[in-house]
Amino acid sequence: MKKMIIVFCLFLFLFVFSYSQTGVDSSCRQNIENIFKVRDLKLKYEAIQSLYEVLDVEDSVIKNNYTGLHIAKRNWNQYFEAIKGFPLYSEEQEDSISSGVHGEIVPVKWLSDEEVNSYFKQINYCTPAEARKEYEDFVRNIKLEKEKCLKCIEAEHDKDDESEYAKESFSYSFYDSMSPFAPITITKLDFLKVFKEFVINSHREILPDDVHVIFFLKCNCKIL
Repeated sequence: MKKMIIVFCLFLFLFVFSYSQTGVDSSCRQNIENIFKVRDLKLKYEAIQSLYEVLDVEDSVIKNNYTGLHIAKRNWNQYFEAIKGFPLYSEEQEDSISSGVHGEIVPVKWLSDEEVNSYFKQINYCTPAEARKEYEDFVRNIKLEKEKCLKCIEAEHDKDDESEYAKESFSYSFYDSMSPFAPITITKLDFLKVFKEFVINSHREILPDDVHVIFFLKCNCKIL
């Protein structure tokens, strides 16, 4: 009888421990996914800011009718993906736009003002200032649970290369196809490290730019 009680207590302990660990893992996963959403809002803000600058938008009216953004429809995909969460054209449609339906080379043509205005209306639901506020407000809400976030981030860093986030990479900044500079790509684990150091520990409201991130990840140092 005593052995049965001991076995039962051991089973109960293991069950409770396993359940509590599952709960912690689930809670941390949600916290970390929220941190990754900060990156999405960063890209959205940068895309809206870029779009307004390229089109010279004032009071939601496009003033630049000769922008390079008119050159190819595929350039709009980057904006739609960052701002709306989906592309304007599928990969198959992009291929047909740039190479022709049957693979022949097709000259790139300028978009009409009507087409550009149509795309802009589909994508223009907030100004750069509003996008930045959305971005900053989301960061502030995450920082309200600072200790919990730190615990979850450190748990992933302790796993090092064994963390699932060490195997996944994404673009850190918005990609503007007309820019001569490509954005950096970092692992999700490195992103958590950047978020912890610059946003949580250094009390920044937004993430640092590419140059600061490169220096930090290369030499674990900060530049002014």
